[in-house]
Amino acid sequence: MEHPVYGQLTGQLHLSSRYDVGQFLQKVSRSGARPLSALTGGVHLHTILCPDEAAWHRVRAALDQAGFLYTGP
Repeated sequence: MEHPVYGQLTGQLHLSSRYDVGQFLQKVSRSGARPLSALTGGVHLHTILCPDEAAWHRVRAALDQAGFLYTGP
């Protein structure tokens, strides 16, 4: 994600399952921490690694259906 003051911010979440995501969200909720996307108006990037092309298509379709893909202005 790019921030006008800080430049590019990166971090590794190491989430590989729905369980991991749930645990991460619970941790964020318990800590009261604001997500890093709060610094960028909600627009940010993720790198997603998939075991094969079929998995990539499933992930991309699910993200698109949820409205999470940014296609630009």
